Amino acid sequence: MRVRKIGLMAVLILIGGIVFGQKFLQLERVNKVRTVKFYAGDALTYRVKGDPMWYDALITDVSMDSQRVAFDGRYWSLSEVDAVRLQYPGLVRASGPMLMLFGASWAGFSLIGAAFDNYPLTAQTAIVSGTSLAIGFGLKQLFKHRNVRLNERRRLRAVEIPVSLPLQLGY
Repeated sequence: MRVRKIGLMAVLILIGGIVFGQKFLQLERVNKVRTVKFYAGDALTYRVKGDPMWYDALITDVSMDSQRVAFDGRYWSLSEVDAVRLQYPGLVRASGPMLMLFGASWAGFSLIGAAFDNYPLTAQTAIVSGTSLAIGFGLKQLFKHRNVRLNERRRLRAVEIPVSLPLQLGY
């Protein structure tokens, strides 16, 4: 056990000067604790001021000092970014296609049952499959994405958290 502690101390002393850190973009709202974080390597959909086009790019680097971000190697000032497009969480985003799949499956199994068995096709079969297809399509269109315009209440900020390994020589 003592050999392990000495070995661990030796490793910490050898790499003690190395400093690790996290760089990310943080989407904040005024008076809200919850933030949305975008790390280097994440894809981000954004719009630049004065341009109606939306751009999909990979975040390659974040510079906290100058409040700049590199999208695919090209640096943009965060003050130039006008809006960010966010995806809805998994269950909300997936509920529309799941309902559409259920409606199509219900109709398909009913048709197979009518073709190979004595299963009667009724109005209830068409109502269940049609309703689930229509609601699923509506949910898919409604919860496609959310556009967040950046203003004085919502801002995008570059953050860097330096993390260093502490040297503890005591037991």
